[in-house]
Amino acid sequence: MEKAYQCGICKRSVIQDAGEPVPFCCGSAMKEVDLPSCRSAGPEAARFSNSDTPCEDFTGNQIE
Repeated sequence: MEKAYQCGICKRSVIQDAGEPVPFCCGSAMKEVDLPSCRSAGPEAARFSNSDTPCEDFTGNQIE
């Protein structure tokens, strides 16, 4: 598991293993911040926002 830290003075960020000690920057301990979350959609979620029209949408109104 990883943790993210950011310096309150210079805003430098560090990501390191959770077992390591809190890093220091600009003379003080860095503050723990949230890790950046993965926002990319997987293939199942992405299909709803895909702009391609389906080959067969079962409405009888296919665009060719």
